[in-house]
Amino acid sequence: MKLGARTIKTGIGVMVAIIISSLLPHIDPTMPAFTVVLTMQQSVGKTWESMSNRIIAAFMGGLCAVIMTTLFGRNAGIIGLTVIIFIVLMNSMKLSNAISIAAMTVVIIMLSPFDSDQEIILTASKRVIESLLGVIIAFLVNLFILPPKYDAVVYDEINTTNTEISIRLRAILRKNGEYSTLNSDLSWARHKIRHIQELFELLKEERVWRGKGITEFKRKLVILRSFIQALNHSTRLLRLLHEHTNVVFELPDSLRLEIRERIETLCAAHEQIFLKFDGRISPTEVNFFQSTSQYRQHLIDNMFKAARLSEDETDTSQLERSNAIILITSAIIRYEESLMRLNMLVRSYHLHHVDDKFQADSLKGLEK
Repeated sequence: MKLGARTIKTGIGVMVAIIISSLLPHIDPTMPAFTVVLTMQQSVGKTWESMSNRIIAAFMGGLCAVIMTTLFGRNAGIIGLTVIIFIVLMNSMKLSNAISIAAMTVVIIMLSPFDSDQEIILTASKRVIESLLGVIIAFLVNLFILPPKYDAVVYDEINTTNTEISIRLRAILRKNGEYSTLNSDLSWARHKIRHIQELFELLKEERVWRGKGITEFKRKLVILRSFIQALNHSTRLLRLLHEHTNVVFELPDSLRLEIRERIETLCAAHEQIFLKFDGRISPTEVNFFQSTSQYRQHLIDNMFKAARLSEDETDTSQLERSNAIILITSAIIRYEESLMRLNMLVRSYHLHHVDDKFQADSLKGLEK
C-alpha cells in the first residue's frame, strides 16, 4: 500500500479546516472540511484553477438558492428544480468541475431553517464563506506542504523506461528476445509512456510566480519534452523491429550487421545524453553518434536496395517485406534526429544556463 502526498495533504487540509472553523464565530466546520476533500488536486496549478472556479460557483450557488427560496419556497420539488437550473448554468459557464461542491452548497442553504428573507440571506452568506474557506485552505496546503515535484518524477520515469527499451533493442538485434515476452514488454512501455505524458501534463500546469522562474520553467519543459520525444522514437523502433523480426534477419549479413551497429550506437548515445544531463559527462561530449552525410546516404542506399522490388516480385509478402524495410529505415533516421536535437538542447542547457535549479543534484534523494 502506497501513501501518497495528496492523501497526506488532504488529511492535513481537513485538520486545518476544522481547527480554523472552530476559531471563527458562526462557522460550521463540516462544509470547509468537505470542500477541502473535494478541492485538493494533484498539482498546485489544478488546485489554483479549481479554487477560482469554485469561488465563482459558490457565489452563484448561494445566489440561486436565495432567489429560488424567496420566490418559490423550498419544498423537495423546488430544491430539485433549483439544482437542475444551477447545473445547467454551471455547464453553460464551463464550470462543470465545480458543480459538486457548489450544488451541495445550494441544497444545504435551502434545507437550513430560517424564518425570514433576512435569515436566508445570512444563512447563504455563511455557507458560501464556509465553502470559500475550504477552497482557500486546500490551495494553501497544496502550495506550501509537500509541493509536488513533477519535474524530477518525469525525468526519473523517462530515464528508467529508456534503460529498459535500450536493453530490449540490443536483445532483439542479437535475436535474444522471446516474441511473447517482447509483446508484454511493449505493452508495458506503452503504459509507461502514457503515464509519463500524464505527469508531464501535470508539470505544465504548475504555477511559477517569479519572472526568472517562468523562463527557467519553460526551459525545463523544452528539455523534458525532447527527452519524451526521443523515448517515443526508440519505442517505435523497437515495435517495428519486433513486428518485422523475420524481415530483418532475412537481410544480407553485412546489412544486418550495419543496422545493428547503428542502432546500438544510437542506444549508447541516448544513455550518455542522460549522463550528460546529470552532469557526469562534459556538455561538449557525446557527438560520436552523429553520422556524416556520406554514411547516412550509404546506409539509406543499402536499405532501399534491399527494399527494392524486381519486376517479378509483386506478391503480397514481398510488398510487406519492402514496406517493413522502409519503415525501419525511417524509424532509425527519426530516432537519430531526435537524439541530435536532444543532445543539442542538453549541451546548450549546461553551457548557458548553469544557474537553473533543475540540475543533477536536484534529482538526488527524490522519491516517486
